[in-house]
This record gives sequence, structure tokens and C-alpha cells, in this order.
Amino acid sequence: MNPIKKLCLASAIVAASLPITGVVSAQDDEAVQNLRVGIWAMPPGQGNPFSGRSTPGIFIWDAVFDPLVRIGEGGAPTPVLAESWEAVSDTTWRFQLRDGVTFSNGVAFNADAVVGTLDYLMSEEGRATPVGGEIRNVVGATAVDDMTVEITTSGPDPVLPNKLALVYIIEPTAWQALGAEAFAVDPVGTGAFTVQGWGGGEATLIANPDSWRPTELDEITILDLPERPARLQALLSGQIDVGFGFSPDNIGQLESNGMVVEASAAPQVMSLVFATEAHPDSPFSDARVRQAANLAVNRTAIAEILLGGLGAPAGQAGTPASFGYDPSIPPYPYDPDQARALLEEAGYGDGFDVTAHVVVGSFPADSEIYQQSAIDLAQVGINVELQQIRFPEWLDYFLANSWPGEMFGSSWNTSPYMDSIRPYTYMTCMKRNPHFCDESMTPAVDATYQEFDPVARQQLLFDLHRLTNEVLPALWLVEQVDVTGLRPEVEGLVYVNRSVDYDDVTIAE
Repeated sequence: MNPIKKLCLASAIVAASLPITGVVSAQDDEAVQNLRVGIWAMPPGQGNPFSGRSTPGIFIWDAVFDPLVRIGEGGAPTPVLAESWEAVSDTTWRFQLRDGVTFSNGVAFNADAVVGTLDYLMSEEGRATPVGGEIRNVVGATAVDDMTVEITTSGPDPVLPNKLALVYIIEPTAWQALGAEAFAVDPVGTGAFTVQGWGGGEATLIANPDSWRPTELDEITILDLPERPARLQALLSGQIDVGFGFSPDNIGQLESNGMVVEASAAPQVMSLVFATEAHPDSPFSDARVRQAANLAVNRTAIAEILLGGLGAPAGQAGTPASFGYDPSIPPYPYDPDQARALLEEAGYGDGFDVTAHVVVGSFPADSEIYQQSAIDLAQVGINVELQQIRFPEWLDYFLANSWPGEMFGSSWNTSPYMDSIRPYTYMTCMKRNPHFCDESMTPAVDATYQEFDPVARQQLLFDLHRLTNEVLPALWLVEQVDVTGLRPEVEGLVYVNRSVDYDDVTIAE
């Protein structure tokens, strides 16, 4: 039997047989609008919004905090805590802020809150966080008046408004009084919800009655369900109302049981990344070996079978939803013979063994995709031992570049600011403690930050993608998809560009 089909069958059998217990149903109290959400991991930093800026943290942080801007469906920044903005020089942007907003502790939101947030991210401690590292070109923030702030960058940055979608605004006095660790347990933001408590594999959020964006929900219960079959069974049995991170092969079962399924292209490229900085003697330090790995995997079959045709073979860092994506760049072809020839030329004709650390259960069919990739790589002599780890462990390795293996699973994620340059900030020499660094890419990356004209900048991104396909920091796999399952009673949930809007959610009786 085709190994891909065997994996799909195994997943279906497990999903049908695995029960879940211990989730309290909101139906016991019909007066309470409690949205129960199943995700694959709790954010390791709990309510610290600087400890990451993607899934799984956004499922909680989007409810508790607000950024200055958010990226809409069309890929353009839309107002949130900032109502308007303009570049007043090549290195200075001015933001007009939303009036009448308060934090959950009653403190007024104003320019001082934005300055306080950015001051922390510009500090030595803040720079070491994932968010601080991504905006390290921000070198100053000044309150012009109560509702106007100017942000200064070390050089031109045409995408700064988009980039600030990464930055949730905290209440600085609470942050200073509590410290990062205590604030993470009891966070203070301007969002529609506050954190009531953590524990037992769940987080409980309650509506903030004084929020500027009111909600009809009373509570949100976020449940840590690491295994996809467990989330599937929880949704089908009525123990959760929404489940994130399903696979295309779950769609039929969800729909046949009356669930609503929302499937869309995700703003990320799934990959196996080469950790050459941690392992300079790895065979992957040779570009010919990296090219051989990219030729060895049949990503077209993976996209068609494991992602049900909803995803696509990947051949660059961006996705079609992101600015700078180049549709003229084809994915690497499936050519195992050429892969073997390159390995022979590089001195690895007898093959070699490596280890790849991966997190599974977060992306559709991720376990099966990694396994099939390992099968394909083994056919040309690259023997990959897949070691499954949990996301907190993955994050520790990622931040410190302490990878024990030569490869690791990761996504080139353009969310939340939907620009193709974003993955380069953490997948190249730009990253603090980089895991892959080829200095030939640095001038091309820098050039995209010097150009404000969108047409010229798009061409620079095209050029960067082509250069990246020669350097090959990663084994491209597929353009991923997002598959979300909802009970039919849930209305109004919006999940766009990896941001969740709970404000208009209602649960029909």
C-alpha cells in the first residue's frame, strides 16, 4: 500500500477510537455564553504576549490584548489601537491613537502605553524575546501628545505599520509592578477578555465589561488537546465548540456529523530547516546536499494526497497571500536520480544519518508529511530519524539555537503582517542566535528595507526568493492550510491571517 495512504488510514482509525474526558460542557448552564476552544498546546509564555506571535499563543492573546494595527483579508494594515499613521521621514512613523480606550485594570490607554511597551522591547531583556527580536530595528518611541506617538527605526522600514501587528500593547505600570513572570499569569490588556485562571490543561477567560470592543460571550475556555484525534472527538461529542488545527482528511467526518468546516490557505510554508550553525560539520553545510534533499521529496504527492489538494507544493519563503510572493518560481521537481548524483558529487554517495526534531498536531497532516518526507529522503540515502517534541521544548531550542539534531520542523510564516520579508527575520543571519546563516543573503534582505516604492520593493522580494532558492536554508515542503471545525451553533468567528476575532461570536441556543 502507498505509505501516504497507510498513514491517512491510521489517522482515521485513531480518530474514530480515541475518547476524551474531563471537559465540562457549557450546555449545563444555558444562561452562560461560554465558547469552548480546543487547541494543540498552551502558549509556553502563558499571558506574556512577547513570548511569541503566532499559534498557539494568539488563541489567547487576541482575546486579551490589542496591537496598533491588524492585517485584514486583503493583506493591508487596518486600524486597531491606532486610527491612522504616516511616514514623516524615511526613519520615522507617526501614529494617531484611538481615544476612549482603557486597560482591564482601569488605566487609560494613551501614547505612554505604546512608548512603555516599545521601551521594554528595546531593552536588553525585551530584545531577547521573539517579538523584540523581530522589531529590533525600532530604536525609539516618543509621545508627541496623549494620543500621538512617533516611532523611529534604525533605517528605512516601509513595512513598519504591518510589522506592528506583532506587538500587543501592554499596560506598562502593571508590567513594571508585576514583572514578566507574574504578568504572564495575570495579564492586563485592552482586549475584550481577561484571564480568570490557568490550570489543568486549560485557560479560562471572562468578558471585560469595560472593553472598547464589547462581546456577547461571557467566557472562553481554552483547552489544551495536543492530539488531533482528541480534538476531533471532543468536537464531535459536544465537549468543545471550536477546534483548530484539523487535517483535510478530517473534513468528511466533521461535515457528515453536522459540523461547519472552514478551510483556507495558511500564510506559512511548512519545511524542514537545516540547523547548520549548531552543526557546522553537518552534510547540510554543503549546498549540494541541501539541493539534493529538496529534489528527493515528492511534495506534489504530499500536497495532493495528505492535504487533499487544498495545499500546494512549496518553492519559496512566501505564500500567495503575502506581499512579494513570486508566482513564476516553481517548486523543486521530484528528481531522486539527480538527488543521488548530487550526493555522490558532494562525497555522500553512501548516504548519511541525521536527526530532525518536530512538533506534530499543530499543522494539518504534519505528522504524516514529516514521515513521508523521511521516507522519500531515505530513498536517496538521507536517513532521517524523526524525534517528536512538544512546542515549549521546540521554542527553547529555537531561541537559543541549541538544536541537538541537524534539522528541525518549522514554518516560514508571513503572518501576522503578511509580507514575504517576515520569515527572513528569523530564518537567516538576521535572527538572534541564527540556526542558518549565509551572509550572501544579507544585502538582499537589507535592500527590501530601503525601498518604499511598492513596485520596486516587490521586485526586490522576487530577487530575494530566487537567491534563497539557490542558498536553500530549508527543505521546502508545502504551502499549508488551516482547517477549523465549529459546531453549527457557533456564529461570527473570524480567523484571518492567523488572528482570531472573538468579538462577534455568539452561540445559538
